[in-house]
Amino acid sequence: MRPRRPPPLSWRPVLKGTEADRRLFEAALTEGPVEAAAAARLARAPSRAPTPSSVLRDLRKGRRRVSDGCEVSVRQCTQPVARQRIERFLRSRRARGARFVVVIHGKGYRSPGGRSVLARRVPEWLAAWKPELVAGWEVARPEHGGSGALYVALAPPCV
Repeated sequence: MRPRRPPPLSWRPVLKGTEADRRLFEAALTEGPVEAAAAARLARAPSRAPTPSSVLRDLRKGRRRVSDGCEVSVRQCTQPVARQRIERFLRSRRARGARFVVVIHGKGYRSPGGRSVLARRVPEWLAAWKPELVAGWEVARPEHGGSGALYVALAPPCV
């Protein structure tokens, strides 16, 4: 029977670390392999910001809570007023560092034919703002408006 080869060792690269972490790691490398292994375990990988899809998934499943001031209602607004109000709100929230907001457009019970005009138009506007301002959107949970509202994940601000 042929002896098995050990699996190749792969180290997770540390993308960034503090200067103190780097100095500790370099000092451990000069001291010996045991200390180097301990320093590698102590070195912290930077935390990553959640992706827009994971934020929307967490909202949909109720794992994230919508904070006060992160929702805008455009019910009974005309289309130009609603578009302007939504765009201003999204830009201001993104500038303040919000990751998501709730846009309440209503269900259109008073609309002709019982079909909401804004429910059709808001996703079109979000698609137009997608690369710059919006990362994604999804229908809200019933406690936040259900089919009359959307969760909108904001794109990260450009640095």
